[in-house]
Amino acid sequence: MVDLNIVLPDGFLNEEVRCGYTVTKQMKEVWAVELDMLEKLLSVCKKHDIKIFASGGTMLGAVRHQGFIPWDDDIDMMMFRDDYEKLCKVAQEEFEYPYFFQTEYTDVGSLRGHAQLRNSATTGILAGERNQKYSFNQGIFLDIFPLDNIPDDKRQRENQAKKIRHYKNRACFWAKFTTRYSGTSKSVLKQNVKKMISGLFGNFMEKYQLEKRDYCRFEKACEEFDFDKTLLVSTLSLDESNEAFYKYKEDYIETIDMPFEFISIPVGKKYDHALQKRYGNYMEIVKGGSCHGGVFFDTEKSYCEYVK
Repeated sequence: MVDLNIVLPDGFLNEEVRCGYTVTKQMKEVWAVELDMLEKLLSVCKKHDIKIFASGGTMLGAVRHQGFIPWDDDIDMMMFRDDYEKLCKVAQEEFEYPYFFQTEYTDVGSLRGHAQLRNSATTGILAGERNQKYSFNQGIFLDIFPLDNIPDDKRQRENQAKKIRHYKNRACFWAKFTTRYSGTSKSVLKQNVKKMISGLFGNFMEKYQLEKRDYCRFEKACEEFDFDKTLLVSTLSLDESNEAFYKYKEDYIETIDMPFEFISIPVGKKYDHALQKRYGNYMEIVKGGSCHGGVFFDTEKSYCEYVK
């Protein structure tokens, strides 16, 4: 495993059984890299008075397991949009190698819709991107989601969701022929067509920054109602614009620190209400899996070794 700045407790990396699920030494090493990044992220946020708190499975893990959900493989954090923008402004001066703060503006072609903090000396490639040889940073990551306001009016919500999907899809479309162009494809026909389009129009697309243009429009659509007083927020950058993912802003206005493995992390003070809305009886343990659908991890080699 790569060198870390965090101090691991004795035995942390040992394989163990949690809730009937075996957490391997390899996954413990991945957790260690992520906890190292999380500790760094929290220190930067504290330094700049930026409010950040656990999201999704990380919040559930903190409350129910005092750490990772045993079968989870990542860390999710979130913050209100104004704090997110503040973090983006200070990130380049605060995160040095091996840490890399990634957005579409710092690493064109990543196209996540949110920020990720990565360890550049490691590898964490999504299953769907494993064979694509994309050049953007693909070290082990933790997610940082901006929370944007949800309008109270249903029709406004639906229109906003359509715009978000439209511009995000267009940005991804242009990227297929420019920053995310890859000569690999299961279909030889599709591969040849993409190669032809990229060769004929790729320079034009890059010159006029078509990907960046639509990505900016996508973000503006996410932020459309941020100056309105609304009760609800959501991680719109993930296209979580349906009711199941709506969050009550009030649940996160205040935070408290909770144990997470051998460190502590901030969690919305009204976590019980937030978790019930998202998961129902959240204390009932139901074995699940990572929402990423499988990630290729290597805690000893940089992603650069795999994208050559």
